Amino acid sequence: MTSVTEQIAAWIVEVDAATLPAVAHERVAHLVLDSLGNQFAGMAASTGALLSEWVRAQGGTPQCTVTGRDFKTTAAFATLVNAAASHALENDDIATFSSHPNSPLTAASLAVGERLGSSGRDVVIAWAIGWEITAQTMKVCLGPRGNELINRGWFNQGFQETLGVAALASRLLGLDIDQTRMALGHAASAMAGMMKNRGTDTKGFTAGSAAMHGVIAAELASMGFTADRDILDGELGVARLLGLDNGDPDKMLDGLGSWDLANRGATIRLHACCGAAHWSMDAMQQIVRRRPFDPDEVESIEVEIPEFLVDMVPIHDPQTGLQGKYSLEYDVVAVALDGRAGIHQYTDEAVQRPAARSLMQRVTTVPMQGPLQSRVVVNLRGGEQLEEVAVRSHGSPADPLTDAERLAKFEECAATLASPDQRSRIVKLTARLDRLTDVRDLAAALRVPA
Repeated sequence: MTSVTEQIAAWIVEVDAATLPAVAHERVAHLVLDSLGNQFAGMAASTGALLSEWVRAQGGTPQCTVTGRDFKTTAAFATLVNAAASHALENDDIATFSSHPNSPLTAASLAVGERLGSSGRDVVIAWAIGWEITAQTMKVCLGPRGNELINRGWFNQGFQETLGVAALASRLLGLDIDQTRMALGHAASAMAGMMKNRGTDTKGFTAGSAAMHGVIAAELASMGFTADRDILDGELGVARLLGLDNGDPDKMLDGLGSWDLANRGATIRLHACCGAAHWSMDAMQQIVRRRPFDPDEVESIEVEIPEFLVDMVPIHDPQTGLQGKYSLEYDVVAVALDGRAGIHQYTDEAVQRPAARSLMQRVTTVPMQGPLQSRVVVNLRGGEQLEEVAVRSHGSPADPLTDAERLAKFEECAATLASPDQRSRIVKLTARLDRLTDVRDLAAALRVPA
């Protein structure tokens, strides 16, 4: 019988670009713009700044743009640093099936596309193929308690995204079915990531490493490098190792080609922090907009949150901006103080504000059973009680950002390094991404002078 790996490789190679729905083209463009903004912001932070200097020191053939910098490098290294920067500030997408595929997929598709001189249409199709393979291979990890990789402490950002990028790069490079099987086989051996690295530069690096190794896998396969042809199958295959009791590789074929992104969409975050806190932050934002209050008025803040989300925000006394992104206490306090929680609310200085540190001490988390929602109650010293319940996370497919909100987020993020004219050009080019003759036009807009 034909293996699951071979069937998936055949789909990657043979799927007709015309089957990708128009809504998917639009969503890819929106996600690419969001990722490019996050790349600039991440390059202005420690993750991108340090990693880009490391990449510069490695040298390499100057073929592909490093966003927000004045040099080029290889496709693999450009993918590494751009994807890591995009995920560095926990401000990228959230897929309905878990993880953040946009950062790896955008970095890899533009880097490989720039090296090859690919059309925008080819990049969009490859990007969507990468998303689809990420979604399909993730299915073996989903159990009654959600993503079992995460439950065991593995960071899934470094696992299926490696396979998704290998699929993307294989498609752009024009690999045949056997070469694509080899690329998947090689990529599987590079999967890695740990949840314990939350709040550090290494969490962003995980996204970059996954993307880089996906590119390397396809490039090596194109040269004849070998790997197991059926890496997804069998007792020692990806499905069994990652999925354990759920590890039936046939699950990866269920729905293949239905284009998950078109059918289910994705979250573009409004708040620059872990998505587990977003319901609570939305509730606080509604309170602040309805009845602004001074921090000194606050007696206490109670935050009800689904119990299974509590472990996703484990840092209760954050000292840095990166740590603040995984602190429910700081997340709701940032909104209470500033009315929003964008990238500037997650600097070290913002987390260390006396007003923030004082107000965090008055936040109590109340784990609850029941639906995916959050109830926030602000008790004021005069006895007034302000309450709101958020049943949807703003930015999710059920409550997407408006065009104005998406563009404002991009402007805030990209303004860290890019000029107004440069930002305008990126917006215009991305809006017609699938009509670009050569994605090198977009890549050129991402470079900044020394």
